[in-house]
Amino acid sequence: RARGRTGRRASGFTLLEVLVVVVIIGIIASMAAVSTRVLGGDHEMDQEARRLAAILGQAREEALLQGRDVGLRLDARGYDFLFSDARNVCWDLPADDPLLRERTLPDGLEASLRLESRPVQLPARAAPTERTPALPQVVVLASGDVVPFEVRLERAGTKELRAVLGRAEGTFEILSNDDVERR
Repeated sequence: RARGRTGRRASGFTLLEVLVVVVIIGIIASMAAVSTRVLGGDHEMDQEARRLAAILGQAREEALLQGRDVGLRLDARGYDFLFSDARNVCWDLPADDPLLRERTLPDGLEASLRLESRPVQLPARAAPTERTPALPQVVVLASGDVVPFEVRLERAGTKELRAVLGRAEGTFEILSNDDVERR
């Protein structure tokens, strides 16, 4: 016997319906990922804080190995490092040192400095001259000890905050929003 079409339709989903559902799930998942990144913290700020702490750790190692002080010169938009020249009683920029080179913070990030829990007025970045020599605000001593400090990184227009702490014994720690406020 020949089977003819009946008035019933086959059950299940069409390919088009399945594709529409997959696209909707993909859009929702991507929106969730974006909002998690936005609400989950400032990754760029975290990266800059980790970078500064790591470079300070390396600067401490260089101070120990070379037997001379290394200084951190900071302004609101970035930082660089200086080597102590004990013979000429001055501070020099390192020549061709990729690690201790001048660094500029990403747009929207600003740095501030606290020494002994007091804010320090940071000067605008300028090339050193004989009249205004380069002077660091923070010094890593040749012994490995550090002048205690707190560098704060803040994002303009947000409450996001990271602090890089330098302790007298030469250790560095990164704190985020709540931890900084509790100090």
